[in-house]
Order: sequence, then C-alpha cells, then structure tokens
Amino acid sequence: MFLEGARTAYDINMDLEKQLAKARKEFWQQTDKAKALDEVRKITGIRKLADLPEPEVENKGTIQREGYRIDKLVLKPEPGIWLPALAFVPEGRSGEAYLYLHAEGKQADAAPGGPIEKLVAQGHVVLAVDLRGFGETQTTGKANWAPYIGPGWADMFLAYMLDNSSYLTMRAEDVLVCARFLAGYQTGEKPQKVHLMSIGRVGPAALHAAALEPQLFASITLKNCLTSWSDVVHKPLARNQLINAVHGVLKTYDLPDLLATLPKEKVTVIEPLDATEQPVGGG
Repeated sequence: MFLEGARTAYDINMDLEKQLAKARKEFWQQTDKAKALDEVRKITGIRKLADLPEPEVENKGTIQREGYRIDKLVLKPEPGIWLPALAFVPEGRSGEAYLYLHAEGKQADAAPGGPIEKLVAQGHVVLAVDLRGFGETQTTGKANWAPYIGPGWADMFLAYMLDNSSYLTMRAEDVLVCARFLAGYQTGEKPQKVHLMSIGRVGPAALHAAALEPQLFASITLKNCLTSWSDVVHKPLARNQLINAVHGVLKTYDLPDLLATLPKEKVTVIEPLDATEQPVGGG
C-alpha cells in the first residue's frame, strides 16, 4: 500500500505527458512541416539518405522455386552489422518491389503459398530483411523481465550508453539503406518503385524512415504497429516497447504526428496495436 498522498513514478509521468501533449499539438500546428521534420531528425539522429553509405552485399546462394528464385543475401550497412535478407525475384518483373519487414523475421511469410509469394506472383520483387535485433540477429538470452521489456533490452541500453544512439535510429537507417538497395537491385538503369511493408514491432522505425524520406517509397503499409508512445506512458504494463524508445521524444512529437506528415493515399494502417500489444479498441 502507498502512504497517504503518495504518487508513483507512473502517476508523475502520466501527468507530465498530458502537459507535453498540449505542447506537441501547438508545435505541429504552428511549425512548417519541413522544419518540424528537421526537429525529428535532430532528436533521433537519423541521417539523411544521401549521407548513408551503400551497403556491402554478399550473395550466399540461390533457391529456385516455380516462377521465381530466392537470392540469399547479407547486407552490411556499416562495419560489424550484418542484415540477413532474402530477395524473391520473379521471372517476369513488374518494375515494382516490396521491402518486407517482419518483426518475426524474414522467413515469417516466406513459405510457398504465403503472402510474399503472392506478391512475387504479381511480378514484384520482394526483399525480406532481418533488421538488426530481428530474426537471425535477435538476442537469444532469457531474462525474467524479457516478456515485458522485450528481448533486445540489453542491446538497447548498450547502444544508448556507448554513443547515445537509439535502436530505433539504427533500424530506421537500416530501412533506408535497404530500400535504396532494393530500388536498384538487378534493374539496370531504371530503378524499381519501392513499397514499404512493415509488420509488428518494426513499425515505429519504418514509420520514421518513411516520414523522413517519403520520396523513397511508392506506398507505406503498417500492420500491427504501435499507435503512439503516449499510450506507452499511460499503460504501466506496456510490453516490448523499450527497444523503440527515443530519449526525450515526447517533448516534440509522437508517432501520430509522423503519420500525419505522409500523404493519406500512400499510407495503409492495418490492425494497429496499443502499448500492451493488443488490438486498439480490443477488437
């Protein structure tokens, strides 16, 4: 039991967030969109696409399926970082491609007859990538608190202590590097249109990449993405949200602010989740 009049850290944070929400609303109403997005870039440290180096690429072999092949790749966006990927390349190409990012790993929808194969059957190239901390690169150690704060908690704290970088920032840059690579993957001189498909906890990083470099994507689909960071503050039993945290971000913006900067006709939001990873509205 609490002492009379005592308040928890959760109570204090919820009250503070309500104040910050008013300040955020005023900021986005009174600030030019380009300048507001510049602030997003300053807070996160996400570099401009032009400042990100081309990745080193290794081809680890090819699997042949009826009507298409799968190139097993490793993309290296920076020294020491390996992003395993599968490139699904149809025999007849449409000129469009999908960057397919699934929080359960690149193999999640890759089985014959699955969602990726259906896109490939339409002539689309699909690049399924394990961003850092997902799929093959996910931390495998167990901890009693991992079901609540997520399996990547140690990596998140290490990155923050080493150079004040957030995992979201690094993943957003991975998204940009992979999208640019996909646009030119074995196309010759004419680049492919790239559609961004995000499923699960990769959503906040994908949203940042799309908001900061919207010209890179023909469309953006966010499935099972967190609705807002403010919801995390207001739900003390939030699950698996630490890895997507950005220090001090709610002073300036929240995820819905980023979503609002994108053209509505380019964005599809499917089955959004709250901070406890339950469907919004309980549906």
